[in-house]
Amino acid sequence: MSRVSSSVATIAREFETRVANPVVRWLLRSPLHPLASFALVLVTYRGRRSGREYTIPVAYARDDGPLVAVTPKSETIWWTNFREPAACVVRLQGTREAAIGELVTDDAERAELLEVYAEQRRLLGRVLGLGDRDGDSSGDELAVVRFSLDS
Repeated sequence: MSRVSSSVATIAREFETRVANPVVRWLLRSPLHPLASFALVLVTYRGRRSGREYTIPVAYARDDGPLVAVTPKSETIWWTNFREPAACVVRLQGTREAAIGELVTDDAERAELLEVYAEQRRLLGRVLGLGDRDGDSSGDELAVVRFSLDS
C-alpha cells in the first residue's frame, strides 16, 4: 500500500471511529432505530485482554435464528474477541438480547453463512468480494461471526 493510500485509509478509519460509529450507535438506541436496524445491530462485548466494554455497530444477516456478521480480518479486530465463544449483548431492532458470539472456522459452515450474508446484504457482499468468489467462500480473509441469541 502506498504512503498516500495508507494515509487515506487512516483518515477513513478515524472518521468511522470518531464520527460515523457514534452517530450510528445513537441512532440504533433511539426511537428512530428502524431507519438502520433492518441491517445493523449494536454488539456490546468485553475485550479479551483489556476487559474493557466495547459497543460497535455491525451489519448483519439472519440465518433463521442466529445473526451473522462478516468483516475483513485485515481492517478490523473486534472479531478476535470471539475466537472462543463469548457472551455479549446485541441490540436487535430496538431490543437488547443476550447472545453468544463465536468465530466460525468450519469451511462448510462458513460457506453457508457467507451465502446467507451475500443474499441478504447484496451491496455489502459485493464490497466484501463475495460475488467474485464463484461459490468459493472458504477464503481466510473474511471473519464470519455467528451470534446465537439466548431468547
